Amino acid sequence: MKNWIVYILAFLPFLSFGQTLELSVSKNPVAVGEEFRIDFTLDGEGTGFNPPTLNGLRKISGPNQSSSSSMQIINGKISRSQSTTYSYYVTALKEGELKIGEASITSNGKLIRSKSGIMNITKANPKTKSSASYNIAENVYIKATVNKRNIYQGEQIVVSYKLYSKINLADINISTIPELNGFWKEDIETKSEPKLEVIDGVRHNVWEVSRFILTPQKSGKLNIDPMEINVTVQVKKQRNRRDPFGDPFGMFGSYQNIEEKIQSKNITVNVKDLPEGAPENFNGAVGQFEIKSSVDKTTADANEAINYKLTLSGNGNIHLIDNVPIDFPSNFEAYDPQKKDKTFSTKSGIAGSVEFEHLLIPRYKGEYTIEGVGFSYFNTKTKTYKSLKTQDITINVLKGENNENSYLSSEELQNNNKSQAFSTIKADTTLERFDKSPFNKWLFIILVSIPILAVIAYFVYLYFEEKNNRNPVLKKYRKSLVFAQKRLKKAQKHLENDEKEQFFEEIEKSLWNYFSNKFNVNMADLSKDTINDYFNKNGVTETVINNFTSIIEKCEFCRFAPSALETEDMKEVYEKATAVIIEVEQDLKK
Repeated sequence: MKNWIVYILAFLPFLSFGQTLELSVSKNPVAVGEEFRIDFTLDGEGTGFNPPTLNGLRKISGPNQSSSSSMQIINGKISRSQSTTYSYYVTALKEGELKIGEASITSNGKLIRSKSGIMNITKANPKTKSSASYNIAENVYIKATVNKRNIYQGEQIVVSYKLYSKINLADINISTIPELNGFWKEDIETKSEPKLEVIDGVRHNVWEVSRFILTPQKSGKLNIDPMEINVTVQVKKQRNRRDPFGDPFGMFGSYQNIEEKIQSKNITVNVKDLPEGAPENFNGAVGQFEIKSSVDKTTADANEAINYKLTLSGNGNIHLIDNVPIDFPSNFEAYDPQKKDKTFSTKSGIAGSVEFEHLLIPRYKGEYTIEGVGFSYFNTKTKTYKSLKTQDITINVLKGENNENSYLSSEELQNNNKSQAFSTIKADTTLERFDKSPFNKWLFIILVSIPILAVIAYFVYLYFEEKNNRNPVLKKYRKSLVFAQKRLKKAQKHLENDEKEQFFEEIEKSLWNYFSNKFNVNMADLSKDTINDYFNKNGVTETVINNFTSIIEKCEFCRFAPSALETEDMKEVYEKATAVIIEVEQDLKK
């Protein structure tokens, strides 16, 4: 019998006698907005506490874990006990019956659940409102401001959301970002550090939480939505004399986090329609602008590429202008423009410039004029429309080399070809007397026929060349490699001059334009997915596709970080770009 008693006493520490997780509250009933505490107490130790559902409650802090142990001596025998408590400090949001959901925890390998509880929530009592909540509302607020309230459609305004606090904040978190419907929106980066401002003699910490540049897309009364922010304040706990686990003497500076949601006020702006009498070429530009045009050369051979650049600069809704119509000479093949956005955000709106680069291919020799480009905008300072126009640009196109005669006029071609034929027949040849043998007769026929056949072949070539040139798709396809090689030559010059940004830009353009010409893809539709689709359909291998796109990606990166590569690396990029175009050509011919 004694042995059994020994065994039982030995295993007592490992036995569990119905462990429980008890739910309790500091008070019940409570008023709306009144702070109270919810406790979940485990008689022992546990892990993996799973919190309850607290619907209808605003959590101030928690779960806050605390432990306690006790020792009793009864009839000379010592007994020990331990408990762990998980506490929440909350306030009720509305009156009525409130259910506190069950919590759970694992102890000694078992999952232990608490019971749910019902609380009675009464109407709010102003006297019971916590001083901490009151202080947050009184000492922390958010304010939205705009630089203009009466504007025209398309005119920019700047809205700023600032957080003001008389007390120290533990955390700031934006809970609701304004949707700002009816506006085109662009974020402006703000500083995270607060500034000190004295308002009505009181020191405030001020954070500019968000700043937006807004462009109204329609007229009328437009609403600027409020912003909601969750702020957390760390306050000293009020000592609860009935709480055995609290700080009875206030010596340890026990604090609790209190959260509060604050919201800015709505702002309404009046957006007016633009006045009547807009010029015909007005495309919605609002602000103050300047315009200029330029070409990289005013003399070129036929079929030689010319870069035409149109630059629009100033401040206003410049970033929303997608294109400016330009009338190029009919004998120029003009590609879709590439847009370069060089705008930036300022305290008053968007400023900078946008560039539209057009690739032009003159097909026939002669003197051509690119007429000045007209541009109109609504001036927000003078409240009037203003029209601008660039200077005319004259281009002298020469006949060029490499069979560029095919692009001359038909009359010139005929005269030129006749003279060439006769000059061929009248070649420096000394004719001797031939015998009447059959051999000499056939030799004479062959010698005479060679120049005639050459002339015929030349005219046949011109016929098919002209026929092919009537097909713009076929022209682009046939000339795609030539155009790409010309751009690569320009890139080589930038490489020699150590012009890194221009080098990567030219390499990138050579690949994009090569693909665009080869498959007649509009510049606006160019993407890496488009490259994959067209290359796969036309038998380009996966390795070549990956090499092609990886060079483009590398150029895109290095354009914005040109210092990332050394000259030797640039040479490698150039060699790879040259090689990959040849590889594509080889795959397409298979």
